[in-house]
Amino acid sequence: MGQKSESTKDIERLILKSEIKEELKDELLDMIHDKVKELVGPAVAVSLGQVLEFPLTIKQTAQLMGRTEESIYKMCQRDKIPFTKNGKKVYINIKDISKQLLSIHASD
Repeated sequence: MGQKSESTKDIERLILKSEIKEELKDELLDMIHDKVKELVGPAVAVSLGQVLEFPLTIKQTAQLMGRTEESIYKMCQRDKIPFTKNGKKVYINIKDISKQLLSIHASD
């Protein structure tokens, strides 16, 4: 009863590998954040983090994406863009449209 089967050992190895990967990922992210702070300064690094969580109105999103407000509303209705509502106002997080913005501006 004291011996583990090979499948149990394999599962334990997989769990350990997964935990190690998560720890390495966290360490790398910390190193990247530290390097960004070193390169651009702590205030700018904090500002960049806040920009990625910046909510946009439908009008601002339409202007950034070069679309009409109506088309942005339709994209929200079709779940193509995540959004939040505060009362009647609709907001879109800039990080949720960052890939679309990059592709739009890359073709300019």
